[in-house]
Amino acid sequence: MRIGDIASGRAGDKGDVLDLTLVAYNADDYQVLERLVTAEQAAKALHRVVPGEVVRYELPALRALKFVAPTALPGGVHASLRAGLHWQKAAIWLLLDFEIEDPQR
Repeated sequence: MRIGDIASGRAGDKGDVLDLTLVAYNADDYQVLERLVTAEQAAKALHRVVPGEVVRYELPALRALKFVAPTALPGGVHASLRAGLHWQKAAIWLLLDFEIEDPQR
C-alpha cells in the first residue's frame, strides 16, 4: 500500500533543514506508520533528493510522524542548488507515494 493511502502530509523548511510530517487518518493507520515507516525507510524514499541523515520523531497524540533532514538544503532554501524555491513541498510526495507492506493487514 502507498503511505498516502493511510496518511496525509505536510512539508516545510527552516534554513537548511527539511521538515516532513505524515499524519495518519486514524489510530489504526498511525500504528501502521509507527511500525513500518522508520527513519531508514524515509531516507530510502527520499534518497534521490535529500542527501544525508533523516531523523524521525513520533507525535502519537497527533497521530503524526515527523521526519527531519537537517542538511537537506545546503546554505538554506535561497542558496541551495535544489531546483525551485519550493522543491521541498514536492518532497512530501516521495513519502506519500512510497510503498510499504504490512504483513498484519
